[in-house]
Amino acid sequence: MWDISQIREEAPSDYETALCAALMGILGREIHDLPAIVGGLNETEMAPEGGGAWTEQSFRAEMARLGDGPEKGAVAPVRDIAGPGGAQAAANGAADRDGAEATFDARVERLMNLGIRNRWYCIAASFQVADAPVGLTRLGEKLVLWRDGDGLVHVQEDRCPHRAAPLSRGRIIEGRLTCAYHGVQVDGGGTVVTVPAFPACEMVGRQLVKSYPVIEHYGGIFAYFGDAAHPDPTPFTLPEELTADGWAGFVYTETWGANHRYILDNLADPMHAPYLHNESYSLADGAKEDVITVTDTAHGFEVGRRDQRNQNFDWLEFGDTGGYWIQVEVFYPPGAGPGGNLRILCFVTPIDENSSQIHFWRCRKSSGWQRDLWRFLFKTRLEFFAWEVMQQDRRLLAEMPPLPVPENLYQHDLGVTRLRHFLRREAESQLRALTGPGQA
Repeated sequence: MWDISQIREEAPSDYETALCAALMGILGREIHDLPAIVGGLNETEMAPEGGGAWTEQSFRAEMARLGDGPEKGAVAPVRDIAGPGGAQAAANGAADRDGAEATFDARVERLMNLGIRNRWYCIAASFQVADAPVGLTRLGEKLVLWRDGDGLVHVQEDRCPHRAAPLSRGRIIEGRLTCAYHGVQVDGGGTVVTVPAFPACEMVGRQLVKSYPVIEHYGGIFAYFGDAAHPDPTPFTLPEELTADGWAGFVYTETWGANHRYILDNLADPMHAPYLHNESYSLADGAKEDVITVTDTAHGFEVGRRDQRNQNFDWLEFGDTGGYWIQVEVFYPPGAGPGGNLRILCFVTPIDENSSQIHFWRCRKSSGWQRDLWRFLFKTRLEFFAWEVMQQDRRLLAEMPPLPVPENLYQHDLGVTRLRHFLRREAESQLRALTGPGQA
């Protein structure tokens, strides 16, 4: 588990495991104020690591030590907006690769499968890009991610302009991406800086590598994928949970062997929780019969259960703020401590038509010692419960057939159909803007 989320670098110690168990037992009795928690600990055999009795001061200090986690800064400005030639080249889009003979509906289907364009996507977690270039595929495009001498991340096409060797097989030398094949060096803007084997090479000084606009924030790397008509990035507003000081969270990322549309359908369907997740820490309870409602919001829509709230996965919101995201609220029992329900911010990015990369921030509205307590509990035990639920989804979705498939939808699929219609309208609109209304 630890190599997927990087929430911890190693498994919890025996002391941490025992302290977590003692605290969850106390919190499970709905004891959530600081003096009572400290008093409850002193009634157990769980002493501080250095011995003696717990005090409010020592408890705060221990939670601050054990509950460390990522802190938010200001949202970074957009970087690597490609200059002349680069931006237009980077905006290749799924629609431009289909060929004139493909029907309009087939091109819409392909665009939906590979990812709607003119949006920001979370393509990697920050911990995945360190001192060496990283090659990956997103929206069907081969990319290289790397950090320069200042630690700034860059996202570029994984192709050397010399002989098309993958730049991800190279190294970072003097803050430049250096091809392993012949040593050609490229800067963060995609310009060839030097060709050491032939310094007078005409490639030097030319921008020959496609660069993608990029934002790195709170453990996530986001890149903009435009089409030929929209090479420059649209404004991107991240949800409050990832920017406001009152929220704390951890990012989880994993590759799933499923089309991203299946994953979005899953997130837009709260009624699957009492069935697929009926044996879990936070989703085991709640009614298995209800009516689904859909309500418009400023940036999308909400999907909820009419007759139930705060018992299961009862509510979600789909938003389009320059990038697509879904936030899910999951009930937390008293044993998870103060801070309300768990809020999960979900970014689903297509790799290709058969696989996807998910980035889920597990967030809670808390501050001070309560934030430290939750982060300690989450890193030590609660993450495992969340991970188990995610694996139930992953295993099922990996066995779904290729799209499109025959279905028989009913009232509980109201959120699913709303999301599908939203994405299809956008795909059709983008293709018509590229090909003209006569192609429809």
